[in-house]
Amino acid sequence: MDPAARRALERLRDPQGHALTELAQLVVDETTATPLRDIATPRWIASQLATALEAATHGDLLRSWVDRRLDSERERLHAEDRPLRAFLPSEADEPLRKLIGRQYSPSEPFTLRLIDHDAVNDLLGQVLSRTVRSFQQRLQVWDGGVLKNVREEATKRSRGLLGGFKTPLGVRRNLGTLGGIAENLVDGIRDEVESTLESRITDFVRGATRDAVRSIAREIANPERAGGFAELRLAVLDVVLDTPVSELASEGDKLHPEDIVELVVATVRAWVADPDFVERTEQRVALLLDETGDGTLAAWLDEVGLRDVWSETTTELVAGRLRAVVGTSGFETWWSGLFE
Repeated sequence: MDPAARRALERLRDPQGHALTELAQLVVDETTATPLRDIATPRWIASQLATALEAATHGDLLRSWVDRRLDSERERLHAEDRPLRAFLPSEADEPLRKLIGRQYSPSEPFTLRLIDHDAVNDLLGQVLSRTVRSFQQRLQVWDGGVLKNVREEATKRSRGLLGGFKTPLGVRRNLGTLGGIAENLVDGIRDEVESTLESRITDFVRGATRDAVRSIAREIANPERAGGFAELRLAVLDVVLDTPVSELASEGDKLHPEDIVELVVATVRAWVADPDFVERTEQRVALLLDETGDGTLAAWLDEVGLRDVWSETTTELVAGRLRAVVGTSGFETWWSGLFE
């Protein structure tokens, strides 16, 4: 190898040297100062995204990794007794409460489409049916008290009234049956009420359920109730934040997160398999890059106050990879060839 090439290679490989770090810094500065739309074409970005997603969603590599992560996280979360609030940064508490507590009133037709479902209808139907049948039972108790007294009093009075008449024996026998008629009349009223209630409960509950769903949708969409529902959301947030993480993990297990991951993977796989995926993605990326204009990553990092931190950490990462490359025999061969 040429002596100059040898000296330069040794300087690049020197662990105490700064050559590779300076080279990495040049790469980072040049990249961040380049307009985003000039770093890569929309077609290249779309193609690389499609390749990455296709590789991730085919085979068992990603699923095996996710399963391992779920198992390790599940074990860790089930052992955590602190409430979720302990992990929420104090800086995020107020913005989160403002977001959750923001008053919002959806449109009534939209709300009705959301809640007009068999699950909601069945729930309301069960509640209404139990309420009506409870009322029916109360009527039966009332019948055992008040109507029983009415029946007995009616029988007594009818017999006493008939006892004052002097009539032939056959007529007296016929009139004497009026006491039983009075008693049967009261029983008949009771039976008719019970029969009518029983036959009408199903129809009543069906109609009342429909009316209840519409009424709920109307009240949810009522702007005057927006404040109350905002307070409800905040109350739910507090319950969740004050619940131990282990309990939340147990509730999460009921959702079978593995199945959710499988659904996401299958959905992404279907997207990528679409022949128009790359073309549509290219169009969206092109629109996004056009919106940035001459904007650079450096300008955005300056705006959010992260440029120095990002530049330092990225330079360190790039320098580490360059150091690994220059230490290989392949780089040495390539480097030596530059001086021939």
